[in-house]
Amino acid sequence: MSLKKILIITTEHASYPAANAVGQGRMGYDANTCIIRVPDPVMFPEDFYIRAFEKGIGGIIIMSSGSDCPYEGAYERLAKRVDRVYAKMQEGGIVPSRLKLTTICSVCRAAFLKEIAEMEKVVAAL
Repeated sequence: MSLKKILIITTEHASYPAANAVGQGRMGYDANTCIIRVPDPVMFPEDFYIRAFEKGIGGIIIMSSGSDCPYEGAYERLAKRVDRVYAKMQEGGIVPSRLKLTTICSVCRAAFLKEIAEMEKVVAAL
């Protein structure tokens, strides 16, 4: 288990239900994983991610609903924002693989756990 925390930003209507299904199925993930449930991840400014890394977060997974997002244009804005964050990460010497934007649906328990396992490997390699 990695000592650094992994932050997961989930959407209320898509990826958070997957996290809930993992719990209901008594499937688990490491205790160093923290979940924030939001209406849509587009609400976080670019500097949020950089500050999180500076404060010791090992990895961040943004679990979006992708093109199924109910907020018009939000996913496109989020994807562009994440691209800008990747550029800032490289400028600041932060390994870009520590941030991942992915699409997780409400019943995707296996995919939810897979994303956490992959980020655990990235964080463990730091």
